[in-house]
Amino acid sequence: MTPENIDRIRVMYRDYYHQSVDSLPDGWFQIVRDFLYEMDGLGDLTDSVSIRFERTSSGAKAFCFPEMGRWTNAQMTTLGSAQTQLYLMSQQTCEVCGNPGASEDGHVYCIGHAGELAAKARREAGLYDEIHLLFPPGHGSAINLNVPDHLFDLLASTFRAILKVVERYEVVGKVLITRVEMDDGALFVRVRYTDLTYMFIGVQMEVNELISDLEMLSDEATRKHNLGGQNAS
Repeated sequence: MTPENIDRIRVMYRDYYHQSVDSLPDGWFQIVRDFLYEMDGLGDLTDSVSIRFERTSSGAKAFCFPEMGRWTNAQMTTLGSAQTQLYLMSQQTCEVCGNPGASEDGHVYCIGHAGELAAKARREAGLYDEIHLLFPPGHGSAINLNVPDHLFDLLASTFRAILKVVERYEVVGKVLITRVEMDDGALFVRVRYTDLTYMFIGVQMEVNELISDLEMLSDEATRKHNLGGQNAS
């Protein structure tokens, strides 16, 4: 979700907010808010419930971990109903705009957002699966591979190169890309190194150089794209 929608949920349902919401699409904002509204209506359960959201291939699921002894039968029934409603609505709600939609290759789009967007989503999901070892668990919206088309191939080739470096030095899990974001048309990538001894200074040098080149080349590609030059692709 966009930072704006994340902040709205965090403010409205502060006691139930979990960072797993961040990775859900903006089109599902309303159905997530409806679910949290139902949770809020169950009573004061802030000390006895933890909610985690997960986007699965078949829809959005909410996992709640209550202290069962503190829940009434009516509360458990309402919870189950809300979970089912969230799951069913996510199967028919466009991920982009929130209008009625239909499933297409594991995503849900309305008529206006089907086709090209579905292909782009498949492309991003494929890249994510290929390089996911570079990302920390529970990163939420901090990792966003939905970059402009003229930057995607550059981003993909750079991350593949970084993964090869990490695997060559056998430091998987110790080199983590913590943020991929567009800010005012510019691409920014942040990386964190964990438990790397001085013996692996070469890893940091290679990865830092790859990221520096990526940001420099992406700026140039964006400039050409904005000017409509023949080399902008």
